[in-house]
Amino acid sequence: MSILVSTIAVLGAAVFASILAGFIPRISVNYVCMFLGILIVAIGPLNHLITQFDPEIFMYIVAPLIYFEGQTTRLNVVRRSLGKILGTAVVLVVAALICSGSLLSLLGIPAALAFLIASLSTPTDATATAAVSSGLIVPKRQNDLLKMESLFNDASGIILITACTLWLQNGVFQYQWTIAHFFIEAIGGILIGIAAALLMITFRRGLQQLNSWAANAQNLLFIATPFVVYYLSERLHVSGIIAVVCAGLMQNSESVSSQFIHPRQYHNGIVLMGLMQEVLNNMVFVNLGIIISRVIYHDVATNSYNSKWLLIGLSLYLINLIIRYLYGRVVKMTRKGSLIFSLGGVRGAVTLALVYSIAGSVSGGQFNQIMLVETLVVLLSMLVPSIIFPFLLEHDISQKEVMQRVNSIKQEMVEEGLKAVEQIYLPPDVRDNVLYNLRDQQSANSLKKFWQHWLRASRQPDLSPGEKEMEQRALRWAFRAEREYLDMISQKENLRDYVYQLYNAVLLAESILIDPDNELR
Repeated sequence: MSILVSTIAVLGAAVFASILAGFIPRISVNYVCMFLGILIVAIGPLNHLITQFDPEIFMYIVAPLIYFEGQTTRLNVVRRSLGKILGTAVVLVVAALICSGSLLSLLGIPAALAFLIASLSTPTDATATAAVSSGLIVPKRQNDLLKMESLFNDASGIILITACTLWLQNGVFQYQWTIAHFFIEAIGGILIGIAAALLMITFRRGLQQLNSWAANAQNLLFIATPFVVYYLSERLHVSGIIAVVCAGLMQNSESVSSQFIHPRQYHNGIVLMGLMQEVLNNMVFVNLGIIISRVIYHDVATNSYNSKWLLIGLSLYLINLIIRYLYGRVVKMTRKGSLIFSLGGVRGAVTLALVYSIAGSVSGGQFNQIMLVETLVVLLSMLVPSIIFPFLLEHDISQKEVMQRVNSIKQEMVEEGLKAVEQIYLPPDVRDNVLYNLRDQQSANSLKKFWQHWLRASRQPDLSPGEKEMEQRALRWAFRAEREYLDMISQKENLRDYVYQLYNAVLLAESILIDPDNELR
């Protein structure tokens, strides 16, 4: 019951964050979520609603996000980038581990503990990187490399964490076991992900042929896929992260090949994926705010922090920054590109989840110090680029400016539709409905007007079948005029993206209008 209450509370905070972020578009929604997580901990009754953090449950929130991230990536792009993936997910991770672990050892930390702390900071977080670069334009090369890195380096990080944990417990680092385990987990994850995806794709395609209208079942299978794949992989002791990434990549190829077999289902899948990405991403960062607040509160309350461990956290962040910069230079990035790549390796909630996963393998005192160090690394990796990136990167057009441009085009588009309706005969009641619905496209109906229309629709009898037919034809005539206007201005290159957004909205409105299954009309 406590897990259910916690989930509802975090979900509520995630939804509220989306609402709140709409009023402050200059601030990334991820930071809003973190603030709400901190606020939950600060308010005693709310804090008591949230149960103790469970890393295994948390990874089931992360797994679908990684799956969706893989689904937005073309498989042929990954194949062409295989060398870069191995470079960032293996070479860079190992180099960062060796350098960071050696530095921490020089600071007086036992070697096994030093390398464990270093390994925990190796996985990067794509959603956290998006948070620090919101509203900015990251160069394509660095953006693609950071995306590929975050998709695959979690698995190598987890394997190294396991090896370093065993080193701490047994006093010996098992090189052969680590290398063998890496290949077993990686190859096993790839095979499980591909096999599960092929099985699911074949089943869905067969279901479409047997019953093309089983859209709800298809969507449920789509939602269940990342959870099932991750669960099976972990139970078979292979990398669940790599498995869900591979399943997502396979799903992308299926989507490209099947987008027109059932357009409604394909569109619903895109909408559903966007909704789940937003909700799960917000939940991750609400949890991150809660975790960080509780760690800091615990350290202050027990007086368990000291300057040495703060120095270790700062040193760990700086050495990772330097290693990433040097890697960028080795792969022939410019100084600026290397700096962007270095700062873009943001740590997030996954790092803290991995810290919790070793709680039973280290002593209480060691765990508290490790948590303090990794929390500082996470905070620095988010705060430093948030400060530097606005000076280093080009600024993208703001959300406010986007909305202004879209609304300007929308106003002109709807006017064309209204002009088209004025040229045809309609009974008064039908005309009122048509004009109301068209003005609603541009949010031109006031709250008072809405309630007046609502009361009239509730009290008056329904339109006759003939009048409904006239209303539908009039709206379709107006939508046609709107599309023709958008076609005309779409030739302007700088307006094309905004025009396509509106064109899609008009087509969607018309599809709702003529949908035979729409019983609300």
